[in-house]
Amino acid sequence: MDISLNNLNKLPHRSGVYIYRDKNKVVLYVGKALDLSKRVREYFTRDDAAGYKTLRLVSQIAGIEILTTPTEFDALLLEAHLIRKLIPKYNVIARDDKSPLYIVVTLGETLPRVLQLRKSHLTGKEPKRWAIFGPFQSGRTVRGLLRTIRNIIPYCTQKQRNGKPCFYTHIGLCDPCPSCITKLEDKRRYRNNILRIRDIFAGKATRVISSLQKEMENLAKKDNFEGAERIKRQLLALISLQQKRLDPMLYVQKDTDELTQLRTLLLPHMPMVGVLSRIECIDISNISGTLATGSLVVLTDGIPDTNQYRRFKIRSKQTPDDPAMVAEVLSRRLKHKEWPTPDLLVVDGGKSQAAAAIKVTHDIPIIGLAKCFEKIIIQDKNGVFRTIRLPLNNPAIHVLQRIRDEAHRFAKGYHLLLRRKLLDSI
Repeated sequence: MDISLNNLNKLPHRSGVYIYRDKNKVVLYVGKALDLSKRVREYFTRDDAAGYKTLRLVSQIAGIEILTTPTEFDALLLEAHLIRKLIPKYNVIARDDKSPLYIVVTLGETLPRVLQLRKSHLTGKEPKRWAIFGPFQSGRTVRGLLRTIRNIIPYCTQKQRNGKPCFYTHIGLCDPCPSCITKLEDKRRYRNNILRIRDIFAGKATRVISSLQKEMENLAKKDNFEGAERIKRQLLALISLQQKRLDPMLYVQKDTDELTQLRTLLLPHMPMVGVLSRIECIDISNISGTLATGSLVVLTDGIPDTNQYRRFKIRSKQTPDDPAMVAEVLSRRLKHKEWPTPDLLVVDGGKSQAAAAIKVTHDIPIIGLAKCFEKIIIQDKNGVFRTIRLPLNNPAIHVLQRIRDEAHRFAKGYHLLLRRKLLDSI
C-alpha cells in the first residue's frame, strides 16, 4: 500500500514494514514497526531528538510504501529480508558497517547447527543448502530471538561435539544433544527441530504450528501424554511469540476479532449465542474436596473486568465432586438478579462439569473447556454433547484460555487464603 505524505492519517495501527522512497522511487530506508501509524508519524512530527542523518532522510522522502504483517515477529523477519534485497541507502548498518548479524542454519550437515555470523564472515561461497537470514539491525535483537526460539525448540550450540552431552542438555535447551546421538530416531528428531527453526525464520511459523499440532495429537493417541504435554508447551510458546504486543488503543480491536471468531464457531451448534459482550467463567479449586472454593470471573468486551469478579466458599461438599461444586457456584450466582446476565458461561472442565451447569439453567449458553489440549465441550440444539478441537493458534481459543486461566488463578488464590487461615488458627 502506498501512502502519500499528505495522508498520514491513513496509516494503519498495525504491525508491519515501512519503505521510504525518494522522488525517483529509489528506496531510501526500510524499517519495522509494532504500530505503523505511530512509528511513521514520529519521523514527520518530532525533530527534538532526531539526528542529522534522520533529518536528511526525512527531507528526501517523497513516498511511503507499507506492508502490514500479522505480527511484530513477522515484521522483523520481513524487514531483514527487504534490507538484504533492496540495500537501502540509509540502512547504513546493513550496508557499510561490519557489525550486521545473520542467522545461518547449516542444513548441509548431518546434524545442522544454528549460527550467528557477521557480515565479514560470509564470503558468498557458502554451501547452497545453508539457509541464511538477515541482516538484522541489532545484535541484541538476534541474541534475543535465538534465546526465545531455543526455549521453544531446543538445539545445540556446542562448538566441539565430544561424545558427551553438553551442559544445556540438563536444562532442556539441547534435546537431543548431537554429541551423544546414537539412535536414528533421535537424529531425525534433532533434524526436525532444526527444520522447524528454519521455517520459523523463513516466515512459515504457521506451518510449524500445524506440524506441532499433528505431532501432539499423534502422541496423545498413543497414550504418550508426557510427550504430548511437551509438544503442547512448545506450541503455546510459539503462539505466544506470534502474538502482537499491542498498545492499549489496539487491545479492544484484537479482542473484538477473537470474540467474533468464537461466536462464529459456536453459532452452528448453539443458535442462541448472541453478541459476546459479557463472558463469565467458573472454576473450582480444592485438595481432595477440602477447603473447596469457586471463582467467577468476567470479560467485558474481551477485557478482564476485575470489579465484577466474585469468589465462593463451597458449602455443600467436603469430598471431591467438581460437577456438584460447579452447580452450587452457578446456583448461588444466579440468585443475584442485580448482576448482568452473561452472554456466554464457560465452565473449566469437561462434559460432566458442563452438564452439571446446564442442569442448573437453560437460559444461558454454556460450554466446557477441557484442559487436555483445549477441547471445547458443547451441548448442541439436539441435546447431544460434542467436542470441538481447534488449532491452538485459533483466536477463539485465545479468549477462552485467557478467561479460564484467570478463573483458575482467582479460585486458587482464595483456596490458598483459606488454607493459610486454617493453619494460623491451629
